[in-house]
Formats: sequence, structure tokens, C-alpha cells
Amino acid sequence: MIRCACLVVENSPAEILLVRVRDNQKWYLPGGKIEADEAPAEALIRELSEELGLVLNVNEISYLTTLIGPAYGVDDSVELVCFTAQAIGALQPQAEISEVKFINWHTQRELIAPAVLKLCDTVLTQN
Repeated sequence: MIRCACLVVENSPAEILLVRVRDNQKWYLPGGKIEADEAPAEALIRELSEELGLVLNVNEISYLTTLIGPAYGVDDSVELVCFTAQAIGALQPQAEISEVKFINWHTQRELIAPAVLKLCDTVLTQN
């Protein structure tokens, strides 16, 4: 199983902040893989800094949920440990991130990775 720490940022009840890695067809939540020696919150802070130039500390994020869904492009599952943040600054795609934007998960579902859609359908619809 692939373990990832992710940031969930809603622009509206229908729009969520997503990133596209290189030329992948599907969009993902900002964040990335949790290393063996890392806590999920530490992994999120590291990944956001590396990939988006976003500097947060552990006091600025809050745990939201954990869910398991299908991994995209590989025969595996992914565990998403999801957090929210009170406020985020300007985002600058770096490293392997080619784009970052808010996407309407109701009308642009075909763009979104399966595990992220599961989060939208099960967690975000309750908020």
C-alpha cells in the first residue's frame, strides 16, 4: 500500500485544490508519499515545501480523515492521510508539479484520480 499525506483545500463546496504531476492525466491532492521514518504531518509539511514552495508548520494544519482507495496507474491501493490548513499563501509549482489549480469535482470528475474522488464523494459531501 502506498501511504500519502495530503492537503485538502476547498475553494467552494464544489471546488478543491489539486495538482498535476508532470504530464499525468489525473490530478491529485497536494502532498506526497510518507517516508518510513516520518509522521504524516511531517511528510505533508516537507512535500508542500518541496513541491509548491508552501511553508507551513505543524500548528497550522489539522487532521481531517484517513481513507483507502485505488491507486492510479498502478495495481495497488493508496492510503490518504488528509489534513486541512487555516490559510495558505501563494503556491508556486516546483519539482515534479506542472500545474496547481482549483477543480470542480462535480463537473470535472474525469480529471481526478480515483482515491481523490472517493474522498470528495464520502468526506467532502458531508461538510
